[in-house]
Amino acid sequence: MHPLRCALTLPLLLLVSPTRAVDYQGDIQSILKEHCWDCHSNEKEAKGDLAFDDKEDLAKSHINPVGLIRPGEPEKSDFLARLKLDEEDDDFMPRKGKPLRSSELAKIEQWIREGALIDAANPTETEKGRMEEVKLANALSGGDVYFQWTNTQGKVIEAKYAGLEGESVKITMKTGKSFLVPLNSLSAESAALARKLGGK
Repeated sequence: MHPLRCALTLPLLLLVSPTRAVDYQGDIQSILKEHCWDCHSNEKEAKGDLAFDDKEDLAKSHINPVGLIRPGEPEKSDFLARLKLDEEDDDFMPRKGKPLRSSELAKIEQWIREGALIDAANPTETEKGRMEEVKLANALSGGDVYFQWTNTQGKVIEAKYAGLEGESVKITMKTGKSFLVPLNSLSAESAALARKLGGK
């Protein structure tokens, strides 16, 4: 039998834990607390109607497709753009602090790219939908995106979409190994995802 035609008999026997997305609570809030809290928290009077310690308002008012933070689109997020400006620029943030380190900017960029979640362990329904849209858009644009694929027995693996071949989907594991998986051996959701990624 061709190694790519293992039909998930080996990989989907393993249950995997998904990689945790970068989120506000665990990764971003501490960065902003160090650099932005003096002007943008309710501990003092929050400037510009932006309080980073009010997660509910942040999610509702500032994280959206036309907001300060645009999930999945760091390059269109004014928040990140201001943090990356030269210190001499009038719009540079933080106004009263030092520029963020490159590692901190990269973490914020990753957070926005992955959907700007507040709490990855407990995403809201809105965030779940947004996460899927972001992952799909990134995959369709050639990004290195790993999806959870479930077979008809409920076993799950994490793998990258690599193409449709007839009535099978080719997936690539993080190890670099690829498999051809018949669509009829996948759950309805995973089969639909494969067809969507394949433009069908």
